[in-house]
Amino acid sequence: MIRHILLLKFTPEIKEQQLMTIRDTAISMQYRINGISSVEWGGNVSSENKNKGFTHAITMTFDDHNAISSYLSHPVHDELKDLLIDSVDDIIVFDYEV
Repeated sequence: MIRHILLLKFTPEIKEQQLMTIRDTAISMQYRINGISSVEWGGNVSSENKNKGFTHAITMTFDDHNAISSYLSHPVHDELKDLLIDSVDDIIVFDYEV
């Protein structure tokens, strides 16, 4: 399995409705793309104040390397990228084997 983590720093202008659309699109991916076994969305709740402005995370679990490769070229992935492009000041993408 491959864990795929996105840490997101949104622009100050982002609206709550935009966040909900991004969340809903991300979560729906597990039902729209084969090989994704789970998707989680969450806001930072740490009291350590070490998030460096990153406020939200999306965590996806893929069955294998082929699944994440398919996801990267999938039209649904493009939908998520289109939602994020004007809403994100910065992003960290980190993948690891589980």
